[in-house]
Amino acid sequence: MLADMNSDSPRPVRPLAVPVRRRRRPLAQSPGTLVHRGDKRVDAAHLRLVSYNEAFEEMKTLESIPEEGLPLHEDRVDWLHITGLHEVGEIAKIGRVFGISALVLEDILHTGSRSKIENHESEIFVVTRLVTDVEKDGVCEVQHFSLLLLPGNLVLTFCETPTPVFDPVIERIRTNIGGRIRRHGADYLAWALLDAVVDNYLSVIDHLDDAVAAIDEKLQLDDRSVHAAEIYALKRETNRVFRTIRPIREIALSLLRENENLLTPASRPYFIDLNDHAIQAIETVEYLREASNSLREFYLSSASHRMNEVMKVLTCFSTIFLPLTFIAGIYGMNFEHMPELQHRWAYPAIWIIFLLCAAGMFWLFRRMRWL
Repeated sequence: MLADMNSDSPRPVRPLAVPVRRRRRPLAQSPGTLVHRGDKRVDAAHLRLVSYNEAFEEMKTLESIPEEGLPLHEDRVDWLHITGLHEVGEIAKIGRVFGISALVLEDILHTGSRSKIENHESEIFVVTRLVTDVEKDGVCEVQHFSLLLLPGNLVLTFCETPTPVFDPVIERIRTNIGGRIRRHGADYLAWALLDAVVDNYLSVIDHLDDAVAAIDEKLQLDDRSVHAAEIYALKRETNRVFRTIRPIREIALSLLRENENLLTPASRPYFIDLNDHAIQAIETVEYLREASNSLREFYLSSASHRMNEVMKVLTCFSTIFLPLTFIAGIYGMNFEHMPELQHRWAYPAIWIIFLLCAAGMFWLFRRMRWL
């Protein structure tokens, strides 16, 4: 969970850590040209191969993919996870070994490409974003993620940086001997990986929900305790999360379509569940967008109301002093023959008139509840 459930107050909203500068695609570039467009976020690429079936499990780290390929087995599920996309030569070699088209490899290397799914008979290709909560840095890390489901019980995944998102899946493979993930094929593994992605979306949304609730409570108690920057930061992050996770609904819905070559009927209920979670994530973040907009409007309305109250008080006091200024202005004129100036009690009388006018208008404004 992104918010500490044992804490009385949620942590402040943390920005999503996304690269600020992106390398643009050169103009008129040939389709399928393999160029890494993005930031170099790791020193070197890391490859991890996970092979398993119901009775067997093996995990090993590879320095590189041999040109002759990997020793894959039809009775096992093989998952190759690649971390680090800046080594274009290694990605190109993986494409040659597994027969991946250049257009797919281009989308894998382009970290700014939009999230999408290509559901073909020979492969299922998914591009989306990973959103990970990093406790030590206090930010939410966003990175490019690609998944390829290929024939022969083979799954390829590509990430920019190491991520803990898939650690629960690896732990299930390692410890759950004879369990569901060890009994099913590569389509179930693809579901488990995408489900872990969506679960992290829901975790980020829970954090935003806590932040929205905290600001809403502060506004209800004392709207002056909330700064406009807090609300605008929350609104900005909610919109950014919405844009990041919005395509997952299209991806989950596309996986429900028939693909007899890669998706078995036994895995369909799990992809239905994935679609339900995706819809829940989208609906929740849409609600949070509306809630953050409502908080902003409420804050602006409260600020305007406070300003109106101040202006009303100032206007009332200005109105009280208006007749006093008028009387003082009359007797401040430099006329020689003014009858009241010769009376002994003229000055005290003027002060009595001042006080009576001020007290009368003050009483009137209090009676009308303007003060």
